[in-house]
Amino acid sequence: MKFDLTIPRRLGWWARAGIAGIGGLAATVATAGDMRAGILAAHLPVVLTAINKDALTAPKLPDGKVSFAFYGVIDEAGETRTVQADLDEDDVLYVEMLIPKLPPETDIPPEKLPELALVSPTGERQVFTANRSETFDEPYTNTSYISYSVGRMSAEPGTYTMEITGAVPARFVLAVGEEERPGEVVKGHIAEISDVHEWYKTPPGADANK
Repeated sequence: MKFDLTIPRRLGWWARAGIAGIGGLAATVATAGDMRAGILAAHLPVVLTAINKDALTAPKLPDGKVSFAFYGVIDEAGETRTVQADLDEDDVLYVEMLIPKLPPETDIPPEKLPELALVSPTGERQVFTANRSETFDEPYTNTSYISYSVGRMSAEPGTYTMEITGAVPARFVLAVGEEERPGEVVKGHIAEISDVHEWYKTPPGADANK
């Protein structure tokens, strides 16, 4: 299994859609009627919590090609947050890891940033670490990020498990998929913009019991 390093498309999660908010999509297929503003965002946001620690409790994407952004926090060293995605043969799996452009994350050395381990449907495991550093601003949400790891690969058919662990407390974003269209998440729900703002302004460890 080998990732091709690429320059990712910018994660304009809500900016390109120009919407006021997203909601009401918990574990259901998103349609125009489900969207509060009637327009699909570029990356659908899902907030991870300490509950999502393994494959049994992980949010799952029935179609891993659809663009989702998972916002999580490593509150204590050694914690794990987990996401799953289903793909078919010849699908393309795209992943990107980011941190908010804020302390304490901006003070963390690259080797201690949250680390992604990707487990394929056949059980092959690959650790996906920092391989780049690119800063960008998200004007619609007034938030800024550093993209530090990105890759794209041809997928095997089946379920991929993505495990994010951290050597130190840190917020992170895991972006999965490239296709900007309606999607669904099982054992999870589409977040509001206010949820992302709350995640962005809350430093790691501040809400460890969430």
